[in-house]
Amino acid sequence: MSLPKYCFDTHPLVWYYRESKTLSEKAKLILDEAFSGDLVAFVPSIVLLEAFHISLKDSKFVFSEFVGFLKKAEFIIIPLEEEVLKTCFGLPKEINIHDRIVIATAKISGSRLVTKDRALRSLFPLETIW
Repeated sequence: MSLPKYCFDTHPLVWYYRESKTLSEKAKLILDEAFSGDLVAFVPSIVLLEAFHISLKDSKFVFSEFVGFLKKAEFIIIPLEEEVLKTCFGLPKEINIHDRIVIATAKISGSRLVTKDRALRSLFPLETIW
């Protein structure tokens, strides 16, 4: 039996790392499972860039510590490569470039997407969780 697959947007990962109450209970439970090894967890490369950007604006958020935290759960980082790009090109024009990469990663990995982004949850027919 294969493990369930989830792809994570930036906010859920950062909020989980920071133990923020903003994180939904459902997302927290899924991330708990990721850190227990009970599911396969994918992270689009753009999510790491967005987290790095947060660290530039917030000195309390140390990017290297965040990456070390993710390594504890063996998240699979999906690079921005040809298959991701091709999938991005086929998405509706209303979707911004960052979200395209997140959606494309979820699609090609066959994952459910964990995101708080209402636009992603309503605009595109992809199984999302929040």
